[in-house]
Amino acid sequence: MDFDNMPIENITLSQKQGRLLEDKLFTKLNPKNKLYKLKDMVNWSELEARALPNIQIKQLGRNKKDHRVMLALSMLQAMYNGSDSFTEEELKENVYWQYFCGYEYLQANLDVSEATIRRFRNALGEDGYNEILKELLRIGLKVGALKKKDLDSVIIDTTVQIKNIKHPHDVYLMETAREKIVALCKRLGVPLNETYAKSFKYKMIKLWKYKKDSKAPQRRKIMISLKVRLGRLIRICQRAIEQSKLELSESDDIILSRAKYIHGQSVLKKKAKNIYKQDNKVIYSFHAPEVECIGKGKLNKPYEFGNKVGIAISGRGNFVLGIKSFHGNPYDGHTLDQTVTAVRKLSPVPCKIFVDLGYVGHNFKEKSKVFTAKTQKTLSKDDKKMQKRRSAIEPIIGHLKNFGRMGRNYLKGVIGDIINPLISAVGLNLRRIANVLKESTA
Repeated sequence: MDFDNMPIENITLSQKQGRLLEDKLFTKLNPKNKLYKLKDMVNWSELEARALPNIQIKQLGRNKKDHRVMLALSMLQAMYNGSDSFTEEELKENVYWQYFCGYEYLQANLDVSEATIRRFRNALGEDGYNEILKELLRIGLKVGALKKKDLDSVIIDTTVQIKNIKHPHDVYLMETAREKIVALCKRLGVPLNETYAKSFKYKMIKLWKYKKDSKAPQRRKIMISLKVRLGRLIRICQRAIEQSKLELSESDDIILSRAKYIHGQSVLKKKAKNIYKQDNKVIYSFHAPEVECIGKGKLNKPYEFGNKVGIAISGRGNFVLGIKSFHGNPYDGHTLDQTVTAVRKLSPVPCKIFVDLGYVGHNFKEKSKVFTAKTQKTLSKDDKKMQKRRSAIEPIIGHLKNFGRMGRNYLKGVIGDIINPLISAVGLNLRRIANVLKESTA
C-alpha cells in the first residue's frame, strides 16, 4: 500500500466543535508533566512542512492518520525506545501520549496499527528524522539542555551498528540456502527426488561434536559434503527452469542468485577466500545481504556484523548533533567529511572538530579545524580541555546502544540501517530535554 496516495484525516477539524458533556484533556492533566510541557514547545506546523515536503494527499480511498499525530508518535516511540506494538498499545492507554499527539479530548477507539507506524517511518526517511533532530536542537537551546557556546566544538567518532542476524557460519548459510531453494522448487513445480533435509540435520549435529582442533579434517570433510548437496539442488533447479523456459519473478531470481553466491563462497581456505573476495561480495546473511564484517580491534568482539555509523555530539552538553550511516566498510577518516556535512545541516555554526587517532589521514578539507590527541599546533586552554574531553562520546555511544536501538538493528534493508541510528539519536535528545523540564518543576 502506497503511504503517499491516500486521503488524510484532520484532527483539528474533528475537534473544533466542543463536546457538551466532556472536558478537554488539558483541564485533567498535570501541567508539570514533561510531555505536557514539551508539546507546546514543538513548532508542529513547520516541522510537518519540513519533514514531509512531498507527501501528496488524495480525496478518495481509506483515510490515513494525521501527519501531526504520526510525527508526535514517532518522537514518543524514539523517546521510550518502544516497538511498533508497544507504541500502538501505549497510544490507546496513555492520556499524556494522546495529548502530546494533538488530541484535545480522550480517545476511546484509537486505531493506529503497526503497519501504519512502519509505513510512516519509511515515509519520513533520513531527511525527515534529520528535521526532527533540528527541531530538538532548537528546543534544547531554548530550555537550557545545552548552550550556544557548546556548539563551537564537536566530538566525532564511529561505531558499529550490529544487524539482527545469526552468526554467519558457512553451515548455517548453506542450510538457509537449501531451505530457500527447496521452497522455490516447490513453488515452481520442479520435482526433487531428495531435499537433503535429514542429511543436513544429522551432519550438522555430527559437525558440532567435532569441536576440537584435532578434528578439523573431519569437520571440513562434512562441510564439503554439505556444499556438494547444496550445489546439486541449485543445478537441478536451474536445469528445470532452462528446460521449461520459466520466467522467474524478481524475488525468485534474488533467491536463486543468493544461493549461488553462498555456495560459491562456502568452505574455502584462506588464500582461496581472499581471491574470491576480490571479485565477489561475501554474503553474511541470506535475508540481509547488505551486512558487512567490520573489525574494530576489540578483544571481546574481534569482528562485528552490521554497518559503520558516524556520530557527532556537542563539545559540552552531550547533545547529538548529527549521525550518519555508511556502507562498504570505509576507513574512519574517510567518513569525516560526510559526518560533518550531516552536522552542518542541523548546526551551521563553524566549529572545531575533535576526533581520535583513527581519523589520521581524514578526507575533511578544512584541516585546521580538526584536532586529534597528537595535534602539535598551538592550543588554547579550552582546546586542551576539549582534547581531554574527546572520550566523552564513548558513554553517549553506550547510551545509544543500551537505551536506544543501536545495540541491535531490527529494521529491514539499507533504509533500516540509515533510519535506526537517527531514531536512537532523536530518543536520546528527547530524554535529555525531558530531564531538564523535569528538573525545572522539582
